[in-house]
Amino acid sequence: MDKKLVAEPRSEFGKNVVRRLRNEGYVPGVVYSHGNSITIKFKEKEFFKLFRGSISESVIFELSVAGLDDDSMAFVKDYQLDPVTDALTHVDLFKVTKGEKIQTTVPIEVVGVAKGIKLGGVVDISEREIEVECLPKDLPEKIVVDITELLVDDSIHAKDVDLGEGVVLKSNPEGVIAACNPPKAVVEEEELEETEELEGEASEETTSEEE
Repeated sequence: MDKKLVAEPRSEFGKNVVRRLRNEGYVPGVVYSHGNSITIKFKEKEFFKLFRGSISESVIFELSVAGLDDDSMAFVKDYQLDPVTDALTHVDLFKVTKGEKIQTTVPIEVVGVAKGIKLGGVVDISEREIEVECLPKDLPEKIVVDITELLVDDSIHAKDVDLGEGVVLKSNPEGVIAACNPPKAVVEEEELEETEELEGEASEETTSEEE
């Protein structure tokens, strides 16, 4: 595996310790596996080499903890950022057990230009990630969704997406990934007509009651 993170066991805790680690270029973390956990630290710059852009749960990498002879695969389950500086302050890793399925999220990459745009439609992307279950070897780093064929009032649901062999959808299958909606002016006009129609019906009912 090309992606690898080398970590060290960590036995000191507290805000002052974390501050010192940050100053030294380290990030504190925890590795979980079936109820067991190990506290670790690793170089921040080495950690970000594993990702293209933002941190993703869909990237599986080899994890080597100094002093332990059980190199294994892992992925990011959660992480925390400093609310002021956005600096990475803590990472939770999940150790992958060989032959065992994992459930995680995969980012969605939308490609293409919807045909409905030429007809005045407006594309709305509702979801940027999708939840799946599969063996680690089958986990895609991203799911590509092509919206080229979308016409006005068309939509792509989670159940319509090709996840790849061995990958099972865990998100709501009816969840909308992308849609090509009518122009805003048309929607507002239809809403206005509907409102006027309802007001007209209400007025007729009132007149009828008075008679």
